[in-house]
Amino acid sequence: MQDLLIDLDNTVYPENSNIFSLIDIRMKSFISKNLNVSLEKSYEIQKKYFIEHGTTLKGLMLHHNINPKPFLSYVHDIDLSSIQNNPKLITVLKKYKGKKIIFTNGSQDHAIKVLQRIGIKQYINGIFDIIDAEYIPKPEIVTYKKVLKKFNLIPEKTIMIDDLPINLKTAKKLGINTVLINQKHDTKNNHNYINLVCSNILETIIKINEGKINEYS
Repeated sequence: MQDLLIDLDNTVYPENSNIFSLIDIRMKSFISKNLNVSLEKSYEIQKKYFIEHGTTLKGLMLHHNINPKPFLSYVHDIDLSSIQNNPKLITVLKKYKGKKIIFTNGSQDHAIKVLQRIGIKQYINGIFDIIDAEYIPKPEIVTYKKVLKKFNLIPEKTIMIDDLPINLKTAKKLGINTVLINQKHDTKNNHNYINLVCSNILETIIKINEGKINEYS
């Protein structure tokens, strides 16, 4: 049985829940207030740092000495009511025998709240968040090595599930099988480092159970 590394936002719940758009708004607000810039300028800063450093937070820490904990608390103070309980996902995760680890660039507090909304928290074996990563985000390879070590995961016996191809590229370099969550139902695979493309996490677990992890490799 394969162990699972599972991304959080836009992976364990549908992208159309619009949770990340709420986080996005909070980020712009935080930057505007703390750097004393307009919302328009804060948006430019936010996206620039995300592209250059993997997370906006990493850029704020490097260039503006921002304390990460108040940032994480502020941006994750959002309404999660659009995330629905998922009975079918609860059932398949409850039965899945491998380890199920949440691997997120967000905070553990945010992850716990999301998992509770979906109803799957008790079936998750661990959470590796940005604090565990010492604020070095995915897709940096050093962070993947840390999560593998912390949970005693063997790369060749692990599957990583994420909605961002760039995060899966690093996983594949370490010998981890990869699943891309593409919620636009585009199952085309244009990347040789992606083993499987699925529209949601439920479909992913079902296909893994059916042994279809290498369907697109």
